[in-house]
Formats: sequence, structure tokens, C-alpha cells
Amino acid sequence: MAETLREELLAEMQALRTVDCHSHTCLEKEYRDAAPLTLFSLMSYFERDINSVTGKSSAQLYEGAETDAQRWAALKAVLERARNVSYWRHNVVVYRELFDLPDEELHDDNWEALNERIKERTADEDWYRHVTEDVCRLETQVRNVPWFEDWEPQYFTAILRMESALDLYTEQTRQSLAEHVGREIKDLHTAKLTLAELVEEYRKRGARGLKLAHAYRRTLHSEPVPEADAAAVFARALAGQELSWPDRKALEDHLIFWMAGLAGELDLVFQIHTGVQGNWGRIPDSNPLHLLTLIHARRNVKFDLFHAGYPYSREMGMLGKHCPNVWLNMCWMYVITMEGSRQSLSEWIDLVPGHRLLGFGSDVRWPEMIYGHLVMARACLADVLATKVERDFLSEEAALDLARKMLRENPRELYQLDQQ
Repeated sequence: MAETLREELLAEMQALRTVDCHSHTCLEKEYRDAAPLTLFSLMSYFERDINSVTGKSSAQLYEGAETDAQRWAALKAVLERARNVSYWRHNVVVYRELFDLPDEELHDDNWEALNERIKERTADEDWYRHVTEDVCRLETQVRNVPWFEDWEPQYFTAILRMESALDLYTEQTRQSLAEHVGREIKDLHTAKLTLAELVEEYRKRGARGLKLAHAYRRTLHSEPVPEADAAAVFARALAGQELSWPDRKALEDHLIFWMAGLAGELDLVFQIHTGVQGNWGRIPDSNPLHLLTLIHARRNVKFDLFHAGYPYSREMGMLGKHCPNVWLNMCWMYVITMEGSRQSLSEWIDLVPGHRLLGFGSDVRWPEMIYGHLVMARACLADVLATKVERDFLSEEAALDLARKMLRENPRELYQLDQQ
């Protein structure tokens, strides 16, 4: 029964116009500038494993290589050590699904033909659109947009990145913001007015939320800091004084609480990076439980917490269980670990009302990598939902409904996509 239901679930998901809940995909014009891609440039997170194996970036790995054969020799040496990881399997799915790789792995007899097919297909001017709209069947991608940058509404729904707001103690950041908005920043009050004007500009253009990824450089833990205390710290920064870390954190914490409040006032989603880091990252800093004070203080704000909080996915599940203003987002997760994704989803389905589960976010640069990630996501979702029916008393009707909700209906509701 489970296998038949699994196939039904896969067919249901393949027919959906999926909403990609977290995108860093390059713009179409950027893709055309980079095309044609090659086996060695069409990469995603496996570049991090290249670094962990060799201590080099991809550019450094291929430095000095004059031919693709030499580049293949360098990549092959890495694969001999690391082809087991999920980040590489993500690549293989892309090669098989989009570039007709007939084998389970790359080797000396097939890499060159694959490389030529990648070059040929990515040179097609319609390839970007074809992969995004026809193959992935995406309704939209909820894309992080840095300050002052644009996006392509044909493909993307904007979320405004706000880490730069935490750098307002630096003159360069203040100056760029003031020049863009046309307002002088004289104190903390005018700084927040300027930030609010920037957010309103993007909201009027269709942005659906704000995003912070500060866990890459500091703890997610923050506390409410009185306005007067934060204003005094900011005044010292304006005077050119160097701030200590405790002072900087106090200012940042104040702004984090303020930005969350602003998101609530404007009915914007507040996205926050939690969990997984880059190489050498401080993993405990990104534990989503550090957000509890903020989540409780801003109960009118819709918090969209990323990456399943992995490896703190169980903690994330309890946040979703007990905090009705928290949505749990599986973005990035399936290419990190398919087994970890299954475990997280299985527990969350037991814990969290289904309308607050977001099933897919690609979190990649190239559209081809979106599709590879989506294939992996559908496989995990089908595995989990079919097993819940077979073993955990979930009905088939509820399983099919959850598949539709997690991949389409929930993000449409959360990001208010019907208003676009």
C-alpha cells in the first residue's frame, strides 16, 4: 500500500505549481552573462566540501588548469574522498534529470560528454526560463533581495535582506542608506525613520517580508534594549568612537526587536536563518531556541524560521508546537541531508498544525540546481507521508492534503501571493 501511495504522492507533487520558499537564484540577465556553464561552473553546495577536503575554493582547485581534462582530474581527486555526501548527490540528480547522464556516477568515460551537454543546453537563450517555468513548474521564488537591488517579478517575489541594518554603526552603511532614501541620519530616531522608509519602498514594490541571517556572525540570542540605552550607543558611533562588542550587541538587539515590530505593523513576514553554517561556523549560535524571547515579545509577527534549524530540528519542532506565530521552513534541508529531512518532517507532522509547515526552498544560485533539490524534496516528502499513513494512523486524505499545503498552499497564504 505504501509504495502505491508514495507514487500517488509523487504524481500529486509533480503536478503542483510549487512555491520556492527561499531563493538566491541568479537573475535571468546574470545567467545569460555567465552562460554557457560547464561541469565545473555548474556547482552548488559541493563547493563547501571541495573546501573541506582540499582547503581550497573551486577557483583555487582549478587554478593552473588549462584544459577541461585537467579540471576533471582535480575534481575526480575530490570525488574519490567525498562523493558520498548529499551535496554531491544533489549534483548527480541534476546531471541525470537535466543533462541525460545515463550512469549513477561520473567517471573517466562519461564526464566529457556530460560537460559538452551542459555547455550546449545552458547556451540556449530560453534555457533559464524553460528550467524554471516548464521543468520546475514554479509559481514564484521567494527571493532574498539585498538593499538597493532589484529583482525580476516574472520569476521572483522579494524579501528584503536586513543584515545591513545591524551595521549602521559604520559610517559607510549609514551613508549608503541616507543617500538612497534622501534623509540625513543624525541619531537613532532618524536612523530608524530611514530604515522604515526603505522597507516601505520595497513593500510598495511588492516585497513580502524582511530577512535576517545574523547567525552567521553572532548568536541569535537577543534581549530587549531600552531606546535610551541604544540611542546612547549609536551617538558614540556617530561621534566616531569604536564600539565594544557588548555595546554593538546592545544596539543590534534593539534594532532586531524594532525590525520585528515593524514587520508586524506592516504585515510582513520576518524570516530568520537558523541552524546550519558554513565551514568553521559557530553552530550553537544558530540554535533557534535563542529566538524565544523575541518570538514571545512579538506575538503579532509571523516568523519564518529557516533550514529546519538543523541540527536543532527537534527544538524547532517544539517552537512550532508552542508558538503559533512560527512557521517551520525546510529550505536548503534536503541537499544537506535527506535522512535528517525525513526525521524532521516525520516529527513535525506529529507536532505542528499543517498550515505552518513550508515544504521547499531551493537556496541555490543556478535554476538547474533548483530542480535537483526539488526532486530530492519530493522524494523525502513522499517517503515520510506514505510511512505516516502506513504506520502512524495518518489518513491518505490528510497526507495528500499536506503535500499540497507544504509545497504550495501554505506559502501562498503566508506570503500573501494572491495579492500580487
